[in-house]
This record gives sequence, C-alpha cells and structure tokens, in this order.
Amino acid sequence: MMSYEERLRAHLAKYKFRVLRVLESGAWRGARTGVLAKRPYILPPEHQRLNILAPFRERFWTEFDAVAERAPRLHRDFAHLNSSQAMCFNLFYPLVVDRDWARAFLQGPLGLKDAAPRSLAFEYAEDPEEGTHFDFFIELDSGSKGGGKVYLETRLCELGFGATDLDETHREKLAKIYAPRLSALVDAKWLEPDAFFRRYQLLRSLCYLDQPRSLLFIVLPRANEPLRKALEPLPEITAGALRDRVRILYLEDVADKLASLLRGRDEALKAHYREFAEKYLPPPA
Repeated sequence: MMSYEERLRAHLAKYKFRVLRVLESGAWRGARTGVLAKRPYILPPEHQRLNILAPFRERFWTEFDAVAERAPRLHRDFAHLNSSQAMCFNLFYPLVVDRDWARAFLQGPLGLKDAAPRSLAFEYAEDPEEGTHFDFFIELDSGSKGGGKVYLETRLCELGFGATDLDETHREKLAKIYAPRLSALVDAKWLEPDAFFRRYQLLRSLCYLDQPRSLLFIVLPRANEPLRKALEPLPEITAGALRDRVRILYLEDVADKLASLLRGRDEALKAHYREFAEKYLPPPA
C-alpha cells in the first residue's frame, strides 16, 4: 500500500502532465547523498513559476518581482509541486488581493467570528534576531474583538516537525530567549533540552503566543498520518495557558468550508480554489 507521500507525489506528477502540460521532469539533489536525480513531480527550473495556480499566477509574480528585494525568499525546493511554501502562497494569496475575502476566510475556515484583517504577510519574522519565520501572518483590525495576531504554519508532505542539535548555540538560545518566554505558557518539562530540541520547530513558535489574543494555526492535510502523529503531544503541551490558542486546521476541512463560502464570489476566486483542491487533495487510497 502506498504511503501518503508516495500517493501525493504520484498525483502531482499526473497533475503536472495533465494540467500544466509539462512533460519534462525536474532535477533533485539528495541532501545526504548529493546524487542528482530527475523526479516527475518536480518542475524544471524554467517552469517553476507554474507552481502558482493559474487564476492568480500572473498577478502574483508581477507583484513578487516588483518588490524583489523584500519578497519572500523562495525555498530550495520551490520547484517541487509538493512544496509547502508554494501551497501556502496558493492558499493565502487571494486574501492579500481581496480584503473582503480575507475577512470571509477569517470568519469561515479559521472560525474567528467578527474578525477583520489589518495587515497580512508571508514569511513573517516578528523578531528577526530570534529567527522564527511564520509561513503566513495576519494582524487583526483593532475593531475586531480588540485586535490580535494570527500566526499560520503550513505543512504538506513533511513527515514531522523539525528537531535541532543540542549544541552550545541552541542551548544558549533556549536559556536566554525561549525558556523565559515559554515558562508561563508550557509545563517546565517541555523546556528540558532533550524534550525542547526534539520538538524545536514546534515549541519555538509557541513563544509568540504570550498575548491572550494571539493564535497559532497549524495547517496540514488530514491524510498525512505521520504528520498527524507528530502532533499527538500538542494537546498536552498546550493544556495550560495555551488552551484553545493553538489550533489544527486540516486542508480537507478548509476545502469543504470554502465550497459554500465561494457561492456568489468572483469566478477567478472560485477557479483558484477548485484548482487548489484538485492539486493538493489527491483521491483517497
């Protein structure tokens, strides 16, 4: 039986041929082996911009190029059709284009009643010195329940959340940055070096939730079972001060909610999210 990762890659290879009309496979160099190999779910470099869905593709890249020096840095694997960065752009870029749609998205899939956006950003770093970049960020309007901040992390084919080495540099950051911020938010056992660095990518993002109106959404496919399992400790980690402030949002549920939310909307917006579902939600095994 194929794993989720295998099913997604096979689905995206067919999508590349059928929808994008690209027959050539893109190259991938193994991080450990250094071996260069071609994969059918990867776009050749000259076609990587096709990873943005067609209805907003031209506008996205026009705006991206116009602010090239300040634009998000494209990840090394952006040409991969299973790139989480590309998925994030495709899911949230229409919110940047249309604030009315952003308000509807906040109140619909995110479930934030009466919320309205003040500002939105990709690859948002609140503290550049600390270094955490959130895939997408929404600052709420001060009139919507007193404002607040919404941080979003998106995952697609990843099998877990990144760990890091217990080296001196990271130990120092834990002592000076993360532990002071997190001590009032999580149980002390999660701040022990071994526990913290095994869940480094997840736990360090929680230190930005020290304000009551700050929320973190982790967006992922329900079909990605290894990733769901990696999140099993989350309810215990967030059982105290962070209860209800860290929320899991499944792509399948987003697609279901958007189906009704899109009624009466612009045809380009409808076409965009139809293609989003077609691309990122392969049929069940």
